[in-house]
Amino acid sequence: MRKTYYLRPKRLEKLTREEKLDLMFDLVHAFRIVRNPRETALFLQDLLTANEIRNLGFRLRIAKLLLTGKTFKEIQDKIHVSSATVTKVSIWLSQGGEGLGSVIAKLPLRYNMPKNLPPGPIEYHLPQLLAGITQYNLAKRRNKEIKGMDEFLENVEGKRRLDKDLQQHFSEYYKEKEKAKRQKTL
Repeated sequence: MRKTYYLRPKRLEKLTREEKLDLMFDLVHAFRIVRNPRETALFLQDLLTANEIRNLGFRLRIAKLLLTGKTFKEIQDKIHVSSATVTKVSIWLSQGGEGLGSVIAKLPLRYNMPKNLPPGPIEYHLPQLLAGITQYNLAKRRNKEIKGMDEFLENVEGKRRLDKDLQQHFSEYYKEKEKAKRQKTL
């Protein structure tokens, strides 16, 4: 006999195949519609719980590190996840993973501000200076996106607190309901 450690969602089982396809159609096209990092952040913030966002971020980073050749142990140590999580993502990548791999290949690099441009006449350091200016402008553009991400993280944390409060509220509500039910039977 197979043990189930979670309750199966009854509503999903009642949906027809056509209704399930309709749900997936909307989800896939909703992701396709967002055009920039800010829109994506707002969409994810409204659609997912804080834990779901965190878990998706971990899975994406694990896949990215696996595709760059990092070992399971290196990944576990770097982002503090269990070996089961790394194994799960590794299996997903090996059993298909085309979608995840193609998205990771298209991820933009995050540039840092240049440090300590060399002193001396500009003529001698023109290549380094041009590279530094380019890196500076790229970093400046990415930092504008990151400022939006800071707001996104704050909103996700607020959502995490709200989820916790709601969970506590409903837990108390159902405990009281169960207690009243037991008292009626006595």
